[in-house]
Amino acid sequence: MPLNRWDPHNALARLEQDLGNAASHAHGPSVTTTRDGDDLVITVEGVNPSDVHVEVSGGRLTIKGQSGSSTSQSQDFGGGHFSSSSSSSSSFSKSFSLPAGVDQSDVSTERAGSGVKVRIHNAA
Repeated sequence: MPLNRWDPHNALARLEQDLGNAASHAHGPSVTTTRDGDDLVITVEGVNPSDVHVEVSGGRLTIKGQSGSSTSQSQDFGGGHFSSSSSSSSSFSKSFSLPAGVDQSDVSTERAGSGVKVRIHNAA
């Protein structure tokens, strides 16, 4: 049985493409992946960090959440007051395999602008 070595560069490129495709199809958040030394960093923009859940289980990392926006507008016109509001939301979820030896303690999250960063320590 051949032994395949995990290549972080290929995995990162695949992850970025998969997450980008999923996000664009769902009109959801913007997702980018980068490498920072030996760490892999996944940045999810356009979400409230409190709406993002990250889980590591069984050698897989899963990022789930919701994104949305709402607008309201009001104006006075011709002696009357008019108002309107609209909102939209979408949910997203992405899972991928982690290299051997990565567990929950190797994953951290932090606020990043209008979203969240998920850092996988020593994964590259």
